[in-house]
Amino acid sequence: MKRQVVFAVFSLMFLVAPLHSDAEDPCEKCQNVVQQELANCIEGAISQEDKKSCVGENDPRLKACEKGVCKSSMGK
Repeated sequence: MKRQVVFAVFSLMFLVAPLHSDAEDPCEKCQNVVQQELANCIEGAISQEDKKSCVGENDPRLKACEKGVCKSSMGK
């Protein structure tokens, strides 16, 4: 009986481990989202001022992602 339980636990660990390692880090996801939004904003910007505004709006969010703020906000 103990062997079956041990076998089942190890089998489950081997099945779950690859799923966990492929998961995207919350901070990486945060950075990707902000960078995509910045790219979309710049693409839609008409003037240089609009482009600067895009960077100004997204820069604090990107820095928050880099500092790891995303771990606490994404984990909720």
